[in-house]
Amino acid sequence: MKGRKRLYLLALAALLGIVAGCGTKGGEMGSMESQDMEEVEEAQNETSQENAAQDGESAEAFVEAPAQNERLTKEGDGYGISIRIYHSDDMAENICFNTTMTRGVTPEILVMNLAAYGMLPDAVTVQDFSIETEVEKETTETRLQLDLSADFADYLSSMGTSGEMMVMGSLVNTFLDAYDASMMKVTAGGELLETGHQIYDSWLELYDYVQASYSVADGLLQEGTVTFSYPQIRDCADTGLQEKWNNIMEKKAEDLAESLEEGDTLQGSFDVKTMNDELLSILVSGEISAASAAYPTRFQYTYNIDMRTGENIRLATYRNVDQIAEDMMNGTGYTVSGDLAEEFQKRLTVLYGDTEQLAAALRSFDFGKGQVEYPVGYSYQENGKTCLCMEVPHALGDFVTVELE
Repeated sequence: MKGRKRLYLLALAALLGIVAGCGTKGGEMGSMESQDMEEVEEAQNETSQENAAQDGESAEAFVEAPAQNERLTKEGDGYGISIRIYHSDDMAENICFNTTMTRGVTPEILVMNLAAYGMLPDAVTVQDFSIETEVEKETTETRLQLDLSADFADYLSSMGTSGEMMVMGSLVNTFLDAYDASMMKVTAGGELLETGHQIYDSWLELYDYVQASYSVADGLLQEGTVTFSYPQIRDCADTGLQEKWNNIMEKKAEDLAESLEEGDTLQGSFDVKTMNDELLSILVSGEISAASAAYPTRFQYTYNIDMRTGENIRLATYRNVDQIAEDMMNGTGYTVSGDLAEEFQKRLTVLYGDTEQLAAALRSFDFGKGQVEYPVGYSYQENGKTCLCMEVPHALGDFVTVELE
C-alpha cells in the first residue's frame, strides 16, 4: 500500500467524499410513474358498487412524478400515497413490482394501474369490493373480497398456466399490499372464478415475487491489515449501469485502503437496505484504526442508485429538507437509534447551528451526479423510511443513525 501523509480524523469526511456510492417491501426513490391527479380524484369519487366505467383512463394517463418514497407523505411535503403495482417481469417468469403515486387508494385505481402494466384488459371493471376486519385478542386480520366484470373470467381462461399465475399473483399482491390485508377472494360477474387450470374458491394469500431483476454480491478487498467487503451488482440487464457502479464501489474501497499508513487497519462491510428495480439503497460501514490512536474511527457512507437512470439520488431530491430541519430543531419528526437521543438533541444546535444552517447541511447530504462532492452526511432507505447518517463528535461514536418519521 502507498504510504501517505496521515489523515487527521477531521479529514475523514473528505476522504469518504471521493466516490459516491423487481422488490422487497421497502422504500423506493427515483423516477416513478404517477396517475394523472385529476383522473385519480374522479376515480376516488366513484364507488365500487356503481361499477364505474374506466373508458378513456389508460396507460396514457400516466405522467412522471418527482422522486418520493414515503408510504403516506405529510401534507405539503410530498405527492400523495405510494402504492405498489405488481406485474410480471419482461420474461414473464417472475412477479415484481413498481411504485406509483396516487392521492387515494380505490379498487378502480388499482385495476387501472394493473391494466397499464398489461396485467388486465382495459375493459375489465370493478363490480363490487368489500373489506372485512376481524379483531382477535391483539391481532387484527383484514380480508378483501373483489368481484370483477365477467370478461375477466374469459380473459384468465384464455391464458396458459404460467400466464394465469402472473395475472392472479399481480392482482392479489397489488390489492393485499395496498390495503395491508392478509387474504382475498376474487370472483367475476358475481360467480365463482374457474379456469381450465384452477378453481378459485378459497382465500388467496400473497404470491411469491422476486426481490429484484438483479442481485448484489460481495466484492472483497483483503490485503495485509485490510478486510473490506464492498457491494457489486450482478445480472443487471443494463450492463452499462452495472459496470459503472461496480467500478465506483470497488474504487471507493481501494481509495480507503490506499490512505492507510503502516500499522493502520481498515475493516468494512455493507448492508443492502432497499433493493428493487427502481432503487438500490446500500449502507457501507467500517472503521479505521490508526497505529497511534487509542480508539478506531468509525465511518458510514451510502449509495442510493436510481436503477432506471443509473444516477445517485440525494436526500434533497425526495424529501423537504427545510421541513426536516425545522422539525429536528423542535425535537420532533425523528428518532435516534441507541442511547444518544437526548444527547444528540442537546448538541444539535452546536453541531449544525440554527434551522437554516441545518437545512443547508441536509441539502448537501449524499453524493451528487459526479460523486465528487464532500457530503456532510448521508441518507438511505429502509422499510419505506428515510434514515440519516449524521456525524457527531468522536466521543459520541463518530455518527448517529436518525430515522425520519
